[in-house]
Amino acid sequence: MDRITVFLLILLLAILASHLIKRNIARYALPPGPPGFPIIGNALQMPLEKEWRVLADWAMKYGEIMHLSVLGQHIIVLSSADVITELLEKRSANYSDRPRFPMAGEMIGYSDYISITPYGTYHREGRKLMMNALAARKTTGISDLQESQALQLCRRLLDTPADFRSHIRWFVCSTAFEFIYGIHVDRFDDPIIQSVETVAEDFSRTVKPGAFFMDTFPFLKYVPDWFPGARFKTIAKECRERLVFARDTPYDSVNMRIKEGVATPCFAANLIENYPNPSPEEDHMHRCTATSFYISGADTTASAIGTFFLMMTLHQDVQRKAQAELDSVLEPGTLPKFNDRSKLPYIDAVIQEIHRCGTVVPLALPHRTTQEDMYEGYRIPAGATVIANSWYYSLHSGLQERSSNSRAVLHDPLLYPEPETFSPERYLSKAAVQHQNPDPRAFAFGYGRRTCPGRLLADDSMFITVATVLASFNITEAIGMDGVPIKPDANYLGGALSHPAPFECRITPRSPEVARLITTASATRDVIG
Repeated sequence: MDRITVFLLILLLAILASHLIKRNIARYALPPGPPGFPIIGNALQMPLEKEWRVLADWAMKYGEIMHLSVLGQHIIVLSSADVITELLEKRSANYSDRPRFPMAGEMIGYSDYISITPYGTYHREGRKLMMNALAARKTTGISDLQESQALQLCRRLLDTPADFRSHIRWFVCSTAFEFIYGIHVDRFDDPIIQSVETVAEDFSRTVKPGAFFMDTFPFLKYVPDWFPGARFKTIAKECRERLVFARDTPYDSVNMRIKEGVATPCFAANLIENYPNPSPEEDHMHRCTATSFYISGADTTASAIGTFFLMMTLHQDVQRKAQAELDSVLEPGTLPKFNDRSKLPYIDAVIQEIHRCGTVVPLALPHRTTQEDMYEGYRIPAGATVIANSWYYSLHSGLQERSSNSRAVLHDPLLYPEPETFSPERYLSKAAVQHQNPDPRAFAFGYGRRTCPGRLLADDSMFITVATVLASFNITEAIGMDGVPIKPDANYLGGALSHPAPFECRITPRSPEVARLITTASATRDVIG
């Protein structure tokens, strides 16, 4: 038998084996899920808001891996840490793509940004640029910047505590802009900051599944602008213009300062200097990568800090324990530094519990399978949209709305006993060592190869903010006009990204000495800056 015959025989056997494997896989059932209707599937049952609650209730009936369909599109919902780890982490090569985002990705242009760009060379190169910048964060002055900005945040809280929400946004925005573009921002109402803030809000609103009818029927993007119901095209045009402005304005400013020889070190300046003659494709990627730093991190960090203020208002006992730990570590007349972190385990536990109870992305941004897969006897089709339900629920007003058996990762009673209780102690107990109460940050920043590249920077910002504010202030319930304390509800709002609903609290310096320390230290930093 000659070599050609042998080769053809082997090829024939390989094709036959592949066919048999595919046929056997097809025999396996899809994961269970709520029954739908012919053609449209579960389209009419898909929740339009607080999807994580509905999906968590369904998971109790159908299991930790669940199948839905919308107009023939397979959707796989994962609702336990085990299945998420197995599929999105251990099999990440098959689960790292993103599904189509017809409105946000294609019409507006967010598909060129790290969060939802398809998995491939473009994504890997952009992510590598971000990771390299963050790997050097301890040696490039980023920690000093964060400490300085946290001090300035305290100065603003001291002067106008009622504006704490705006001060939080200023802190996050100003820190990000100095790191990314070397631009010092004094006011939250700075026009460029407001433009980028609007872009972050646009992203949260438009990337939410089902937010626009054309996400279900992508062919609608071809209808003329005057067509009835084509308002989404105007929205897309406006969002895209804002995105281009926010992408190019600060980047071009850095470029100009480099040419004038007055640029300060920053992420964008490093890109421009390291790639002096970029191709149009490289230049576009660099601009989008710089903007991605802001879009993917600013809103999430601000939301987490907002949850911190909310939880301290509601849980005075936790606040006192955290302050006692700080008092035992810090020298009189000093404020926290990053090198104090290893000595503040309770502060770190508070941060972990904030991430668990106030999950910024309750449904992690969806993944997409590139090949068919099997799990526990169930078939996961190629091209399926895969959603991990990280989920939170209201610790107070929402308890009556939720099934007592509802589960999702960060509120699974098997992982976090008494999940409705805000308890930093859970991470310091023996249970934390015995595979209960795992660090929620493993679930709060995405999964696998789509984990948020800026998570370390965000975590550093959370630490220095929580530690500095608690060392300086008491956060208590606001007092109403009738003299009665106002107890805030732990309600959350938002689209793909959630944030605490507006609430009031009272922020006062812990002592006159602390107030003087903040005033003096912040004035010194102003002079140095």
